[in-house]
Amino acid sequence: MLKDEFIDNKFLLLELWETERMIIRDTNIEDVGRIQEIYMQSRSTEGWTRDDELTNDYIINGFNRGNLPPNGMKEFYKIQSITYKDTSEIIGFMEFYHGYPEKDVLYILTLLFCEGYRNNRYGQESINELCRQATELGFFKARLVVTLKNWQGIYFWTKLGFNTILKYCGDKVFAKDSFAVLELGKDLTI
Repeated sequence: MLKDEFIDNKFLLLELWETERMIIRDTNIEDVGRIQEIYMQSRSTEGWTRDDELTNDYIINGFNRGNLPPNGMKEFYKIQSITYKDTSEIIGFMEFYHGYPEKDVLYILTLLFCEGYRNNRYGQESINELCRQATELGFFKARLVVTLKNWQGIYFWTKLGFNTILKYCGDKVFAKDSFAVLELGKDLTI
């Protein structure tokens, strides 16, 4: 059974779950250093975020306080470590928030893998299972934000069914240092 915790008529995703090749579990304090390394490695991903937004305390802040949406509460936030089953090595992490901006929405904040595990369908495998679980738990939609310059990210997310543009936020004029994001959505009932 996937129902881990009941809060305000919503079930939260399990602390530990798995896919064919990965074990995904709530991050513990021992994981923080490795996950911060993976987060900092993301600088090599063209357009993923602004370099000045990458901070050395992002993961520990998320672990301690949560990376929360406006008026968010920590008990609805999760950061989970993704480990490779064969070696137990931490190969990535994901963050999500249960119930933002509406109760029936699972908001995916981050999905990152270390360089050696990118482009091997680990992301697709983990997100497909995450969405399957979310649907079983009563979520009707999933949302996320991807930067407009992150072509690989846009391709990845739209391939997984996040093909509804819900919002655009960013600079109005295109330039080398312009920055913009798309909020994409997926209907989990289809």
